[in-house]
Amino acid sequence: MSIFFLILGVASADVNPAMHLIKIPISQNIKKITCEQAFEKNTKFVENPNYKEGNGEVWGYHIYKGKPVFLHYCKDKDGNWIK
Repeated sequence: MSIFFLILGVASADVNPAMHLIKIPISQNIKKITCEQAFEKNTKFVENPNYKEGNGEVWGYHIYKGKPVFLHYCKDKDGNWIK
């Protein structure tokens, strides 16, 4: 079994607006999992109810535990990038 880490950048507006990096361990057995598959499995895509064509807002975004995700990447336990 091998392991890699999905790192998510999430925005938070609890008391003070902030950005946080969250490191999620992903284990692989026989079936190899890509970084993108791990991202899709661990986040949820939501549509923006305020979006209208031409209003400058995004039509949707991913969330993790209710917080918007603004970046993601993966690294193995040695710090090498994972695709």
